[in-house]
Amino acid sequence: MTGGAGAPANAITSADFESDATGKQPAGWHNFIAYNTDTTNPQGDLQAIVDATRPHSGKNSLHVKSNGSPAFVTMPLPANTKKLYVRGYFYMTRQLGQNPGANHETLFGIRKDKDNEIRFGEIKGVIGVNEVPSDNISPKMDLWGKGPLIAANKWACIEAAFIGDQAQHELHAWADGTEVLSVTSGTQWQNGTEPAAWLDGKWNEFMIGWQSFSSAANELWIDDLVLSSSRINCQ
Repeated sequence: MTGGAGAPANAITSADFESDATGKQPAGWHNFIAYNTDTTNPQGDLQAIVDATRPHSGKNSLHVKSNGSPAFVTMPLPANTKKLYVRGYFYMTRQLGQNPGANHETLFGIRKDKDNEIRFGEIKGVIGVNEVPSDNISPKMDLWGKGPLIAANKWACIEAAFIGDQAQHELHAWADGTEVLSVTSGTQWQNGTEPAAWLDGKWNEFMIGWQSFSSAANELWIDDLVLSSSRINCQ
């Protein structure tokens, strides 16, 4: 579980998957597969396991397959977490962004439980965020199907910041160092103004993998993952 290029001294965890057994879930992580917690992994056409088929560095990475149903590994966050920075390298067979007509797709997020989540990924065909249980989404409709694109079939460094230690909560995301999402105001949400403290209550665990409410399949590899209380940056 330990490792991850560029991990700062205050990292919550880092994972380069080098010491993990191939064909197995990474050590120290839980799973959320097909809406069940700590269930069989892999099962059917769903998986979130370590293998050596496509590493970003070293020999191993986390290999996720999903037909749209949840395929995540999860990790509890430290008590009193109010700010989380995520950095990982992702190789996806489905591009993120500029998918007109799509609904919601989750790449990673934080949550209290499966019914109380912040889902980062794609919203209505644009890189964005979905809050549950309100089902509010950002960005607004004028950007749907447009905006930045994270291309398929190549490695990308994706970072995100969940900032809940100030009066107005924020979420930012970057791809290869370029900002692709910035949510800094309650008025940036499509389905009504979101409360300033919209990240409250969501800090129980981190999840990463794939889920699509458009039934969009994806196969992805994740490597050199770091969770920290400060920005990690791409190497």
